[in-house]
Amino acid sequence: MDTRNYDLAVGACSISADTAVHAAMDHYLASVATAQPGKADVEVSVRVDPAAVAATRQTWASVPPSEMRRSHPGHRYRAWATDKSATVLLPARTSDHTITVDGHHILVHAQRAEVAATVGVRIVRQLIMRGGENRGGRAVHAAAVDLDGTGILIGGYPGAGKSSVVTRLLETHHARPVSNDRTVLIPGEPGWRAVGVPLAWRFTPEGLHASHGLATSISRGTPQRGHRLIDGKIELTPHEVDEALACRAMATTMIGRLVILARLPDDAAGPPDIGFVRQRLDFGVSDFFAEDWLGIAAHLPGRQATASPVEQENWWAHLAATMPTRVLSWTHPCELDRVAAAVAGAASGHRS
Repeated sequence: MDTRNYDLAVGACSISADTAVHAAMDHYLASVATAQPGKADVEVSVRVDPAAVAATRQTWASVPPSEMRRSHPGHRYRAWATDKSATVLLPARTSDHTITVDGHHILVHAQRAEVAATVGVRIVRQLIMRGGENRGGRAVHAAAVDLDGTGILIGGYPGAGKSSVVTRLLETHHARPVSNDRTVLIPGEPGWRAVGVPLAWRFTPEGLHASHGLATSISRGTPQRGHRLIDGKIELTPHEVDEALACRAMATTMIGRLVILARLPDDAAGPPDIGFVRQRLDFGVSDFFAEDWLGIAAHLPGRQATASPVEQENWWAHLAATMPTRVLSWTHPCELDRVAAAVAGAASGHRS
């Protein structure tokens, strides 16, 4: 077992795991790994131990769970409170792992290394999102890049071209990726901080082959997540994107400008007021990542009370009022090079 430290920008965690598990998690967590020793807010241990999985499942097989928790699209956990104030989580649909949460300690047992790595990454996502909320932030449906020290947040409805524009910013304009679809956005001084949530990148086949780097990379071998299309898209890990586009991801950046993409005629470019911004960035009440299914928020820095509807409305109003915003519209994919150049220009304009 090897222990590694991670600086999540909203807290710190350590993960103990076998080398093979760490190697798989590195595809998602390389940008937050740190060599600096320090106190971890949450300590995670991820072990490949089929016997322990079987034993835990047997222990709780005849005991009704105290509640059900939703962790991921299509994934739910049955939860039990132990007599030692810990919580045991067993997946409702599979039998390949168990999770025990005891204060700021999280123990994962898995049947296979790939399952262990998947669960470990999901736990880190939770720490980032819940830690961001503790600091007054929230997850928004947008990508974030850093261009020569200026952070750019890129939003828009699904199909607005976010992934295509971000790919061009990385490949042509030498930006660094922070996040590709989900970003934790935190208000503060001197401004808004973006923290990336580690997720797979998703590309349409047309969008992927429009990038020389991505097309070359995928022609050389099978991606970690395979060639199978998910909702019509190919999935690549953050590490695979970094390698293909010769870039290096960042965990966080200060946002200097919000750019909202609008594809005509499906969407209309309008004034970037609170309604326009929120409609395109807010995941809404159905967000499947919103639940603190680990019950870990209280052990992360900056714990705040749950925001009321009025406070949530004020958050969006504050974003619309304080964030320089530009709306860029386009009609045909041949325009995306121009759109990416305009985004890069917006970054340089902010710096000047």
